[in-house]
Amino acid sequence: MVQTHPAIQLVDPTGADPGAGTFSLSPRPAALQGKRLGLLDNSKANSDVILRAIADLLDAEFHFADIFYAKKNSASLPPVPEVMADLHRHADVVITGVGD
Repeated sequence: MVQTHPAIQLVDPTGADPGAGTFSLSPRPAALQGKRLGLLDNSKANSDVILRAIADLLDAEFHFADIFYAKKNSASLPPVPEVMADLHRHADVVITGVGD
């Protein structure tokens, strides 16, 4: 259920045991200028407002090539594969947000 990294602890919210092992972090871009920003709305109230405000602030500084918005069907479920595929296709970095 829990995997650890020297600075990160992952917990699987489904309760499934991921087993022992290591994981790799995705490579991070050296800079955000000109990247495509993805926003993943978790469908909670005001999540879209929070994400768009964050995107506006970041865009003013980093000048993204594009901002792609996607929304989960339910806050309590993972995104459907199509949403994840769209994010992979249209975004270089992704921010997900919680509202309420």
